[in-house]
Amino acid sequence: MGAVRLHAARTLGAPRRFGSIQAIRDDAEHDMFSRDVRELFLASYAEALRADRLRGRAAAILGNVLSSNVSVALDALLARGCFEPNEALRFVLDDMASRRHPSGFFYEGHQASEATSYAGRAAEEEFVLTTAYYTRYLIAFGRGRDERVRGALDWLASKQDDDGMWRPRRRPVHDDLESYLWTRAVAVAFAELPATALKRYAAARRRLATAWVERILPDCEDPDAVTGELNIAPDPMFGSRNRRVEVASTLRDRLLYFPLEDLWLALAIGAPSRAANLVPWIEWLEDTQLADGSWRLQSPGLRERLLFSDPNGRLRAEALYLTDEWITLRAAQILRLAATRARVTAGEALVS
Repeated sequence: MGAVRLHAARTLGAPRRFGSIQAIRDDAEHDMFSRDVRELFLASYAEALRADRLRGRAAAILGNVLSSNVSVALDALLARGCFEPNEALRFVLDDMASRRHPSGFFYEGHQASEATSYAGRAAEEEFVLTTAYYTRYLIAFGRGRDERVRGALDWLASKQDDDGMWRPRRRPVHDDLESYLWTRAVAVAFAELPATALKRYAAARRRLATAWVERILPDCEDPDAVTGELNIAPDPMFGSRNRRVEVASTLRDRLLYFPLEDLWLALAIGAPSRAANLVPWIEWLEDTQLADGSWRLQSPGLRERLLFSDPNGRLRAEALYLTDEWITLRAAQILRLAATRARVTAGEALVS
């Protein structure tokens, strides 16, 4: 893997090593995309929230209303490596942290009555997704030492099923997609754990890594193919099913980057790089790296079709994942994690 590592590092501006690419992050802090995300999403949302002009789902951090879906802006900034604090971001994070129920979970602004009535009952599991996303954002933007964040992580760990996954328990689940999305959301939060919290959640993280690596990427027939289905294994709770799961319409334009994100996520939460589901994808990344050290979309026209299909497309987080620069950055990070995990696994074998 030596040549691959050197090529990727050289491409990303770090001649001798992998690592956080500070130059890219510094540039990203000041580019037009980041400015627009902050000014047109975060700043306007924070001002409307501060003036109490938002009602119902319009006040949600998560949700389907693009103009008020702050998660789009936060995802975009994190993917770009933009961690520079500003007043609007601080206000939004403070507001998120304030909506932590004493039971441990986070809830959206319009869910206050449900948070009160559901607390302590099986129904409170409905806050798993909100809690996972809030926790991830708060940790990623520097709030990981907040006691409310630790309480939310404790609450999430308490909702983990014995097989390492998260899924609804009190109501029937009719397909494999919901448990995938719940587990994925929690995995993203646990991938952000600060080093000081790793020991506290080691058992939950280990079960999660085992479940996740068995669930994702069972096929590696044509990684460049764009399909309408997610490449995930069936939920073991439901028995044998078709491994191809129809993608919700809200996720279809994100399908290009899901395999890379799921692969990175598995390694980030501690899965072994030699796991059967991961090996073909890691080898594919090594084999498809170009001579200049980059990875590129085979069909750039798809990017334009997706962006122009939405008048606000240039501001969506998905736009970041359809760039050769982002694909190169994420692929290099995956190879770095794979090499790290291989060393850790080898060390554990020697100790045993």
